[in-house]
Amino acid sequence: MVDSRAKGAEGEKQVKELLRKHTGLPFERVPMSGALPFMKGDLFVPDTSIHYCIEVKFYKNSHFDDKILTNKSSEFIRWWDQAVTQAKTSQKKPVLFFKYNRSKVFVAVKDAPQSTKKFMYIGHLGCYVMIAEEWLINEQPEFVNGQNVSKLSAVSK
Repeated sequence: MVDSRAKGAEGEKQVKELLRKHTGLPFERVPMSGALPFMKGDLFVPDTSIHYCIEVKFYKNSHFDDKILTNKSSEFIRWWDQAVTQAKTSQKKPVLFFKYNRSKVFVAVKDAPQSTKKFMYIGHLGCYVMIAEEWLINEQPEFVNGQNVSKLSAVSK
C-alpha cells in the first residue's frame, strides 16, 4: 500500500520540477506541508513574492469527474475550495495542480485562457481546467512581477 503522504510529496516534486523547467525559478516545497501559519500552499520560491498560491494534489484515481456537476461535494471541489481559501488568506491567485496515476498534470485557475485551445470551464466554481504544461507554454503566466514564463525560460536556457 502506498503512503498518501509519500504520494503527495511525489506529486509536489513533479510539479516543482515542471515549474522549474518552464520558469527558471527555484520553486521549493513548503516546509511541513503547509502547516506553517505564515506560508500557504504547497510550493513557493524562497525570498521571492510570487503571484500564485500553489496547491498540489496527486491521487490514485481521477477526481475530476461527473461528481463535480452532480454532487454538492467532490474531491475536486474540496481541492479547489482549499486553493481559493488559501489564496485569499495570502492575497494571491489560486492555482491547483492535480494528477492521478499515469495521467498528465492538470491545472485549475481563475483566469480565462487566452491562447490555450483545449480547456474546460467549470461555471459554478469559476475555474478553468487544462493540461498544466500547455497552460505554462501557451499562457506564459507571470509568477513574479515583470517576469513571465517565456522571459524566465529564455534566461534559464
